[in-house]
Amino acid sequence: MIVALIVAVSLNSATMNVAATDLVPTDDLSGGASVFVFRSSRKKPQERGGGAAGLRGGASAYRAQDARLNAQFSASRRKKAANIKSRQAEIVRAQARERNAKIKLSNTLTTRGNLAMEKGDVSLATTNYRAALKNNPKNSYAASGLSEALTVTGIETAGESNNEAAIPILEEAVKLDSKNASAFAKLGQIYDTKGTADKALLNYEKALTLDPEFTTLYIPAGLASVDTGDFVKAETYFTKADAAGVDSSEARFARVSIMVKQNKNTEALAALERIIRTEPQNGEAYYHRGVIYAVMNQPSRSIDAYKEAIRIDPTNSLAWFDLGVIYYNSEDYKNAEKAYKESLRIDAGNTRTHANLASTYRQQERYAEANAEYKLAEPGNTKNAELYSEWGYCLGKTNEWDKAVAKLETARSLNPDAVDANNVGWAYYNAARADKAANRDAEAAAKLQKSKASLQQAVKYDPAFDAAYMNLGATHNGLGEYDAAVTSLNEANRLHPDWVIAINQLGTAYRGKKDLTSALAQFNRVVTLDGNNVMGLFNLGSTQYATGDKKGAKKTQDKLKKLNPQLAENLGGIIAGKIVDEAGRQIRKAVRIPGFPF
Repeated sequence: MIVALIVAVSLNSATMNVAATDLVPTDDLSGGASVFVFRSSRKKPQERGGGAAGLRGGASAYRAQDARLNAQFSASRRKKAANIKSRQAEIVRAQARERNAKIKLSNTLTTRGNLAMEKGDVSLATTNYRAALKNNPKNSYAASGLSEALTVTGIETAGESNNEAAIPILEEAVKLDSKNASAFAKLGQIYDTKGTADKALLNYEKALTLDPEFTTLYIPAGLASVDTGDFVKAETYFTKADAAGVDSSEARFARVSIMVKQNKNTEALAALERIIRTEPQNGEAYYHRGVIYAVMNQPSRSIDAYKEAIRIDPTNSLAWFDLGVIYYNSEDYKNAEKAYKESLRIDAGNTRTHANLASTYRQQERYAEANAEYKLAEPGNTKNAELYSEWGYCLGKTNEWDKAVAKLETARSLNPDAVDANNVGWAYYNAARADKAANRDAEAAAKLQKSKASLQQAVKYDPAFDAAYMNLGATHNGLGEYDAAVTSLNEANRLHPDWVIAINQLGTAYRGKKDLTSALAQFNRVVTLDGNNVMGLFNLGSTQYATGDKKGAKKTQDKLKKLNPQLAENLGGIIAGKIVDEAGRQIRKAVRIPGFPF
């Protein structure tokens, strides 16, 4: 298994900037350690907010498109209302001839529905049309009227954000009246907002077939065609839009989107330059230029273009967002933070921006602030295992281990694999250590058992997962299961040779087994591989003293003083007989060692 990044963390671990496969050793006195594994990479590049959607003329173009479409909805409603009025006399005559009581009542209720629609009381109209159909399911006038009433309700429910809650309302509308062009058009628009291009295009085309006067649909139908990869159809719609006099700048942006989709970035830039020459204050054109330079991996030019777009329109939240992405991916986290905050100032509820800002804080090791942003990002990311995994990591860094467990359990439920099982074990292990430090021994033991179960699952998922074996060995040590610890840690070292954090744990396991010779060999190996490893030196010195080698322990203490005076002082306390470490306590129960204090 290829692990993009492994970071070791304990209750009191020092903060370090680590790269792929770098490890941060713990600094607890028993030599314990644990390893968190990022699901992809700690520095995984963030994605732009632009792309195909960004090349649709921007927010202003969407507003203009919505306004035109709403105007066409109104025109369609007026036309339908006129048709209903002209049929009213026919309905009245039919009512007079009708002898069947239920059908006659159905016709009466249909008339009431029509009158309610005329007065704008859509709710009352809906009630009457439904009652009419209940009495006579074949009443086509009632079905048509109810379809129109539901269309109005659906459009209102969709609102400016094209809320998905309108979909079932509009689907019922087209089921009642398969010629309801307005309902099909609005369905297309909602699916378009959702990013479901195939369904959007299907509904747009149905609307245009039923009512060719819906000319404002040419641009979105063309863009949906671009998203589905049908560039020929897209060009056909854009040509129709030109002929119908639909906003030409939208069509030009749409054609740019086709070029980008076909990786014709140079041609796309040239097209944007033509727009900028004729419209020098067109901020959207500069924004799209930034998107294309980002695609071409030219970050400095992309930044300049986004900044120009923002100068023209400081409220362009998407330009601020993409600027943040460029800075983040360039590891310029301070400027990324500023850009994301500006984007949120304009679009405060954007959960994607909150998630990106959380990662930006994480990169700056500002974990408490990261946790606050992950919380704000959660509503739009409830299926995002990576977000919960990163959040759990940051909660661990602020020593909120029970909360870390909960978030990492969520990540595992969304993505049950070896990495997430390992990280759940990591969190339980450290939560247990926190309980142990607070003298909650029963709780600590229970969490270590949960850690063990999760880590055993991790190595079952991936038998070559070095980090999981390392954590499992640490957990066995915590439970006093030293034989099992030796087995797991030897496997970790086989998979990951010369891994000092695992070797340290292996030495601890041998001390637990009262095998001081093997423990010394492991701790000596740690300091040979890494002469500045303070935990290796501490464990070596304390074990040297435990075997009666007080002179060797003092030499080790002298080396440790230069690196960590506090830890050296603790080691001095052991050598002087003032402190007995936990491993020493276990040893002295079984072995009397000359010079070892009782």
